[in-house]
Amino acid sequence: MRHSQIHPHMTNNHNSSYEDTAHQSIEKDPHYVTAITEMADHKEVIASEDIYTSNGVKLITKDTTINSSQREGLIKHKLCKPIDKSLIVQDGITVDFLAKEVTRLIKENASLQYLAVFNGDLRALPQELVLLVLSPHMAFKLTVAKEQRPHLFQRLLLVTVIAHYLAVRKQLSEKDMKNLLCAALFLDLGELHIDPELLNSTGNLSETERCHIYAHPITGSLIVREVGGIDPAVSAAIQQHHERLDGSGYPHGLRDEQIGTLARIVSVADVSASIFARFGSNERLSTFMRLNANKYDRELLSFVLEGFSHMAHCTVANNNVQLARLEAISQLFETWGKFRASLSLSATDSSSPTGALDFMFERMGNLRSLLFQFGFDSGSLELMVEIAMADPQIANELSAVLDEIDWQFQDLERETCRHRETIRAALNEGDNHQLDSWTKDLLAYLASQ
Repeated sequence: MRHSQIHPHMTNNHNSSYEDTAHQSIEKDPHYVTAITEMADHKEVIASEDIYTSNGVKLITKDTTINSSQREGLIKHKLCKPIDKSLIVQDGITVDFLAKEVTRLIKENASLQYLAVFNGDLRALPQELVLLVLSPHMAFKLTVAKEQRPHLFQRLLLVTVIAHYLAVRKQLSEKDMKNLLCAALFLDLGELHIDPELLNSTGNLSETERCHIYAHPITGSLIVREVGGIDPAVSAAIQQHHERLDGSGYPHGLRDEQIGTLARIVSVADVSASIFARFGSNERLSTFMRLNANKYDRELLSFVLEGFSHMAHCTVANNNVQLARLEAISQLFETWGKFRASLSLSATDSSSPTGALDFMFERMGNLRSLLFQFGFDSGSLELMVEIAMADPQIANELSAVLDEIDWQFQDLERETCRHRETIRAALNEGDNHQLDSWTKDLLAYLASQ
């Protein structure tokens, strides 16, 4: 039986809102214009044609050199076409430059060298990259990323290295390999159209702010879709790279076979790159896979674990600080249990609307199961920490488990916010109040970490 293309907790309003936000971000976005004009203050950017407003007023004449003084005028007016389609940048990104940067990245990191050697040739990926056809428009986008969002640019390179390793393991065809590398390189260029403060925020985001984040895969897909010569499979992979096999992803809540092979590969490469950059530890990858086996392609997860299996274990300092985290997590599970028990008591018949919370029940159940597998016992937390302090291997595993649980809690909070409208309509006033109270406790815990 095929699943519906829309996640059961996703509404048509949400999907429409994400699409609208993505289109608006491309048509008129002050943050991207700011990035371009700031780049133009230290790197020569020239208008390749006359730039007009949507109602036909010429703003900038062809061959004019751009700088930050034009920012306000460009932001104030809606243009007849996206700004970067009318600009060229001197010494911008080329495929040769990408190949050199990837070579440098691999040479500087033993783990990435291991992946490259696993594929048989350290030069394989650079050789694949120089054969790509990089359009001026996409080269411009990558140049903005490199100059104004260097962390984003480096992450795209890391994702590309891991995606290439996975593609070789999957034995992709030459055509699919080319499309995969394009998807990896362009994966998060939609983030250029988001306020950088939102991407770095650790606090509560409004519904509108969250919408910008959830829409960025669509934004990236639209950017690529409008460039001639790029296979539609690339834009599809970019749009789906935050979808998950269990339907918990975004922007459309796709699941299982609805998510293409290229999207599965870049999504695993993306999250692996994030964990690798944050921790550089095999324990984190192993813990992540145990928690997320239903979200990602299991074969790809096993390839990642095998590829990074040689990484040295990280050292955990100050193991005794984990007691406070364990106690706080224990309290969250206790209050969650009370909330769920109250729901079951109020469910007097089969029409009870608590199905809106099924995804939360499943996620919390998986987290509790992981803790139990580790030996979690709320009545002997101090003993668990003492054991961890006496055994570095156990300490590393405990730290990995707690870090991953924090990450999962953050993801659960974001998913709950996306579905809050549906949940609020399904629960009575008292249940909604209890859920809001628990969510507030969860946010307080996350803010303390």
